Amino acid sequence: MASPLATICRACAENAISMFASQPADESDLSGPVVPWRNLRDDELLARLPEVAAAGLQVEAHLKTWVDAARDRGLSWARIGEALGMTRQSAWERFTSS
Repeated sequence: MASPLATICRACAENAISMFASQPADESDLSGPVVPWRNLRDDELLARLPEVAAAGLQVEAHLKTWVDAARDRGLSWARIGEALGMTRQSAWERFTSS
């Protein structure tokens, strides 16, 4: 699945849909978002870690594509850093080192 702003693999999308569908709708519990790892056994939680790490790498690669597009337009590192809540130096180091 993809949009102009994000990409997610089919397996991750299906897992997310099934997690939401399996959660009981208890509107009386307003303590915060349901965390998917709460009901997992240790081995299940550990098995999901690589999937989460891979998703993070995909997001980082997608963000770099957007930063590259901003640079192609001639936008400064200062403006990019400000948009991302970091210094221009941090933005430059993060997105030019890879």
